[in-house]
Amino acid sequence: MADTKYARMAQIAQHYQATEPERASEILPGKVGRPPGKSSNRAYGRRTVLLKKQTIKTAERLWEDLEPEQDFSDLVEQLLVTFIETQHQNNTHIES
Repeated sequence: MADTKYARMAQIAQHYQATEPERASEILPGKVGRPPGKSSNRAYGRRTVLLKKQTIKTAERLWEDLEPEQDFSDLVEQLLVTFIETQHQNNTHIES
């Protein structure tokens, strides 16, 4: 019986070795996993800022209630863009 068991295993191994391997495209339908994020996007840069813990905590909770699908960094981006636009408008009024 032992000869039959090992003979069958050898036969199965030979069968799999004789068949052509599947192509990678047939095995995997496409990329699997999370899509690339902001940290791998060259349009974004990492900055460190120091804020009070209570300010961060309150802001994050409010932002999560208002925009649950967006990152906290999106809020910071919006605030900085608004600041830049305001400064630009103020500077054009002064120069005019």
